[in-house]
Amino acid sequence: MMRDSRFAVLLFLTGALCLGVTISSSADTGTITKEARETVKAVKEYTIQQKETFQRVAHEELTAVQTQITLLQGKVRDMSASARADLQESINELEKKRDMIQDQLNKMQTEADEKWHIIRSSVETTIEELKDACRKVMSRVP
Repeated sequence: MMRDSRFAVLLFLTGALCLGVTISSSADTGTITKEARETVKAVKEYTIQQKETFQRVAHEELTAVQTQITLLQGKVRDMSASARADLQESINELEKKRDMIQDQLNKMQTEADEKWHIIRSSVETTIEELKDACRKVMSRVP
């Protein structure tokens, strides 16, 4: 985190130098430092907002998949024994994937705000795989 802050200050100062801004007094240095801190704070807030938005959308998608799984479970009851066994196995696989995504989202919640994006791509991929698998199972049900 400290490294990110130093990088932001360095980036800010480099940009100021490229624009021909000179630091002539401690007041200017204080202003630049203050602006750099505000910039770092704004970036952190934006990152937190992105993380929260992603988590909300992911939970909504999981809820939609759970609704489809519940619908499938209801249809399983009306099927023959062999068809029921095959479909129940597919439903169990969907539930395992759903649980895995939930675990990843829980892990994301405890990760530092700067590192959540590492888990994000895995969660996105797994959600898409789950939705695709759910569509395939739904297409096999009358």
